[in-house]
Amino acid sequence: MGKVALIVASHGQMAKYALDSAEMVIGKQENCGVLTVSMDMTLDDAIEKMEEEFNRLDRSAGTVILVDILGGTPSNVSGRLAMTHDNVLVLSGLNLPMLIDLLMNRERTLDEIAASLEESYHNAFSNVTKLVNEREDEDECEIL
Repeated sequence: MGKVALIVASHGQMAKYALDSAEMVIGKQENCGVLTVSMDMTLDDAIEKMEEEFNRLDRSAGTVILVDILGGTPSNVSGRLAMTHDNVLVLSGLNLPMLIDLLMNRERTLDEIAASLEESYHNAFSNVTKLVNEREDEDECEIL
């Protein structure tokens, strides 16, 4: 099985820059698209752009769409694709650890990817101040 297709979708340029940042960490990626919703776009514009990105990708292994927030235009447009196409997984809560996890595991099934990303999402949150303050060695600035 090949790698799943990926679309990163957000309000503003967050999706583009998140993908750029992930590629800085793990290298250039193929079979990826981005939807950036701007303030001057209509819902129909967003639907059209999403369909363009979706249709230009190789979706034979399935498609994952990561969106910034649940209930916003990117998630609503993505949910529409999930309702009208098979093998589309839409997940909200886009963050860099979640995106890197996905990019490193795109050969997995959509169910495996969903489980892994749920764990990555929860593990991405840390109270760094608390971790630093709990350290006994005050001169040490590394957390891990």
